[in-house]
Amino acid sequence: MSATHPDPGNPESAEPDPGRPDPAVTLRALIAGVTSAGEEGHVLDLLHSLDDEQLSSAVAGVDAGDLFGSVDDRVFGPDRRTALRELFRSRASGLSVAARASLLYGLQRGHTSDADEELMRDLFLAVGGRELTEVKNAINMRTDAHDLEGLVFEDIDSDEIRDAILAHFAAEAPAVGIAGTKVLSDIDDTAFSRIHEKRYPKGEVIPGILAVYEALDLGTSEPPFSRGDLAFVTARPDDALSLIEGATRESLAKAGIASVNVIGGSFLALRSKDDMAAKKVANIDNYSRLFPEYRIVFIGDSGQGDPLTGETILQQHPESVATVIIHDVVATSPDERAEWAAKGLHFVDTYIGAAPILREMGLICPKQVARIAEETSAALDAIAWESPEQEAAARALVDRDTKAAAPAMVDDRP
Repeated sequence: MSATHPDPGNPESAEPDPGRPDPAVTLRALIAGVTSAGEEGHVLDLLHSLDDEQLSSAVAGVDAGDLFGSVDDRVFGPDRRTALRELFRSRASGLSVAARASLLYGLQRGHTSDADEELMRDLFLAVGGRELTEVKNAINMRTDAHDLEGLVFEDIDSDEIRDAILAHFAAEAPAVGIAGTKVLSDIDDTAFSRIHEKRYPKGEVIPGILAVYEALDLGTSEPPFSRGDLAFVTARPDDALSLIEGATRESLAKAGIASVNVIGGSFLALRSKDDMAAKKVANIDNYSRLFPEYRIVFIGDSGQGDPLTGETILQQHPESVATVIIHDVVATSPDERAEWAAKGLHFVDTYIGAAPILREMGLICPKQVARIAEETSAALDAIAWESPEQEAAARALVDRDTKAAAPAMVDDRP
């Protein structure tokens, strides 16, 4: 059955037929459970009969993994999975952002064949500019392993297909300009007090970090082009069941951070600080290739190789890495801090101490500096301190940095 499309010269042709069931409801019913050969044919007939808007609505309204799993190629009989791929390839240019992201997820889930990889490539190559950025962000908002990094660097085995996708991302970035800031953050002693950070009780969210994440996510544009621009980069190992990543996500969710990506490591990456830094650099390099239209801010700590990571990515990606913030947990001397600052890495004792740096670079606005100060102070009040001395020392640092940040809270625009 041939596809039908609304006539742009006849508005009435685009109106839904009130007597026709919702295509998404019909499609869900057809693919529920085990599908017979006849039902597979009905699935294809239904999809072929829809215009672009209806097709997008139907695809976005179902689990695309179930959709692809509902049809098969047979030794004796029609190759309906191949036919389904060809249908979406021929209609790729008319799909909505949500439908395209849904299909890419469906292809990524489970085993990905060579033909699936080719369709993934074609779904990406059929869209460009800001819409491509929206598709990438929609995929990256997933909280399981099937995010954009997993799709491009793990599920796709063909170097040729991966290179074609990444080349397309790079070619389309100039048309978008700077879409915003992607925040890549370490976890231990950067977001949570866990190893070297003794100024706060173990396991505490470090005061002010959540406000810094939010401020960078919002940026200075109103409204921001995208939200959820935060990913955690860790060299912790993960196993086949992603237990480490799951535990990390649980900790982040308890801290109020729900929609993030966790870019993991490997057991080999734990051999030394240099190995950990090298793994993080490789992960950040991959991320910059996925999102060349974004600036990157890396936030780490001084305890486990993050300064080396920051120095390397500034050297390798000077055009995209806006700055590096290092939460100092090993009492780095003023002279050493000055040497690092000359390389573009800024060491801070508190996150309100980072706010004026981010403000000066145009990454956040004065209101956000004030909010970081407020939330840092409020976080101190919520901590169950281990001793009065620990609390007094932490408050003294925050008070000092809050006073120093006061000028950055003033909007000096003419």
